[in-house]
Amino acid sequence: MNILTVEDSKIQEVYLQRLLIEQGHTVQGATSGQAALDKLAEQIPDVVITDIVMPGMSGFELCARIKKEERYRHLPVILLTVLSDPQDIVQALQSGADSFITKPYDEEFLVNQLESVVRNRELKKHGTSDFGIQVYFAGRNYHIGSDPRQMLDLLFATYENALQKNKELQQVNEELRAARTQLEQQNEHLAALNDQKNQFLGMAAHDLRNPLGIIQGFSTLLIEADGLPPESQTQLMNRIHASSQFMLQLVDDLLDISAIESGKLELHPEPVAVAKIFQSCVDLNTIPASQKQIGVDVDLPEDLPLISADPSKMDQVINNLLSNAIKFSHSGSRVTLAARAAGDRVQMSVSDSGQGIPADELGKLFQPFQKSSVRATAGEKSTGLGLTIVRRIVEGHGGTIEVESEVGAGTTFTVSVPVAK
Repeated sequence: MNILTVEDSKIQEVYLQRLLIEQGHTVQGATSGQAALDKLAEQIPDVVITDIVMPGMSGFELCARIKKEERYRHLPVILLTVLSDPQDIVQALQSGADSFITKPYDEEFLVNQLESVVRNRELKKHGTSDFGIQVYFAGRNYHIGSDPRQMLDLLFATYENALQKNKELQQVNEELRAARTQLEQQNEHLAALNDQKNQFLGMAAHDLRNPLGIIQGFSTLLIEADGLPPESQTQLMNRIHASSQFMLQLVDDLLDISAIESGKLELHPEPVAVAKIFQSCVDLNTIPASQKQIGVDVDLPEDLPLISADPSKMDQVINNLLSNAIKFSHSGSRVTLAARAAGDRVQMSVSDSGQGIPADELGKLFQPFQKSSVRATAGEKSTGLGLTIVRRIVEGHGGTIEVESEVGAGTTFTVSVPVAK
């Protein structure tokens, strides 16, 4: 189909012509009403699609002049406009237009209107007669000379256009409702995070109070006590050191949680050997393990593939699990680090033969500040945040963490992460 587009906006012209060309039509363009008439004198297209608001000759005037010419009498004209006044419809009828589409228009709707006016073109060539009526509308008199069929075509086109706009409004309303629902959910999530933050601050303050009291009290003894035996001074210094270590660990954990919850957990995955991670964690836990006479075994197959992980963060994961296993195991027992390939993943496990965790407490292990009823065998402190951080880091790697435990038999934590590609 050969289509003449009349559009003074270059952007609108390019957009409209691209749409029509993609539908398989031949398109020629004009940027004014007079330029369109000049092109019509050279070649009559199958359809004219014209903007209404243009400098010089409007789309209404162009349409009227086309319809007055006998040789263009049956040439369909589609009006495009951003106007929305009801008088526009009357003027469209008055000018003899075949269809009326408001901008911004739906592409599929415009194509359908184009097909409709073309189908009606042949019908208009037969049975038409001179027809004219006077219409008073919105304070003005109008003379409409279109034949009844053309009037119906335009009115139906206007009705379809109204339905289309209503459909678009309904879609916008649906999008607004969805956005409002999403906003409400986000507000609920933010409120929950705020409550969690307040809970964190309360628990952190509570957990910091005791070690701060110990540091203050013991440091006062060191300052004020005269003639305190050296061994007593050493004991007090050790207690102060242990308390400050716990406070530092709690602050570090709180900073990690804060970064994770705010979406600022930065991971830099690279191919990493599990053996390297295990060795680093064993080295870090040599002293606490030897103090409790706990043996640490490593079980690794020689052909284990590399994993895709941030080395420092995965060290943090395994080190936390290993230090917990040592912390909650009895003196003289053993802890095992093991790994095996499982399809496109590697499973790393930390197992102990210690006290085990009651089944009804397993679901709470990865929640912040949640501590099980099991106590460290040598009175070691726990912040209650370690496993929460571990799970978030593992999930950030696209992995999973699971726990299996039996009271009196021990516990196994298993971390599964992707193989390096």
